[in-house]
Amino acid sequence: MKKKVASAALCLTAAVVWGSAFYAQELASQNEHLIDTFFFGGLRFLLGAVSLIPLILIFERDKGVEPLIKKMRNENTMKWGILTGAILFVASLLQQYGILLTQESGKAGFITGMYLIFVPIAGFIFFKQKISPLVAAAVVFAFSGLYFLCLGDSGFKLAWGDVLVFLCSICYTAHIIVIDRCISKVSALKYSAVQFATVGVLNLSFGLVFGHVSWEGIVATIFPILYCGIMSTGVAYTCQVVGQKFTPPAIAALLFSTEGLFSVICESIFEKRLPSTTMIIGCALMFIGIVLSQIPWKRKKVKVKSEE
Repeated sequence: MKKKVASAALCLTAAVVWGSAFYAQELASQNEHLIDTFFFGGLRFLLGAVSLIPLILIFERDKGVEPLIKKMRNENTMKWGILTGAILFVASLLQQYGILLTQESGKAGFITGMYLIFVPIAGFIFFKQKISPLVAAAVVFAFSGLYFLCLGDSGFKLAWGDVLVFLCSICYTAHIIVIDRCISKVSALKYSAVQFATVGVLNLSFGLVFGHVSWEGIVATIFPILYCGIMSTGVAYTCQVVGQKFTPPAIAALLFSTEGLFSVICESIFEKRLPSTTMIIGCALMFIGIVLSQIPWKRKKVKVKSEE
């Protein structure tokens, strides 16, 4: 019981940090001319990987470095970490560029949260898992909410930034499914470190070819880099991995879904502006859809009385 409560708390902690990190990413996007998305992502995720090294050394202090590396190979930590790291690289890149184009972190947070609806749909397509009527209703609510989020003063407008964040939510769907498949086979801390290092290296590799960076840009973006690197990456993603070990997928997904709510709250607090009426309606509809998608559905069995 204590493990379940602690795991649920970890999942909720991850959601709070992720939600607040949307605003930090929005701040980083304002310095795109000084440090582009590739270098921001590279520094962020490498910092996240480095922040886990002390924890790994503490928990593995009696085993030495060589046995630690050998064990990582034996338990396929490297393989799974690199795979999910590649998926996370694409997801985080789409999300950051989406926020850059929309400059609305709260809106991006809710659209990202649609991965919680896509997870059961993906389960049906790839693993033949049944979809309940509630999930079908959730899809209707979610896309209705997306319509209101994109409904500005001049009418419905689906911006490129919204499309990129929408594609990001699909990538996060794949990320969650792969984690669910591998989490029992790996060590959470070491797996997370490999995953973050993979994302960081991929970002910097592309950045050296296509990106740009300056010392002025790093200094100007130091807070978003530190917050997203240590908190959103190192702390939150590790909370996700550890929390999913003892929390049922439906409950974990529901807790993660609150990141959209926290993103809107943080944007309202720091920007000192209230969301528009259409945005509130859109967020409410999407949140209802997310909740519906996670409610278990059981068909009542009809007992047939035998005639004697």
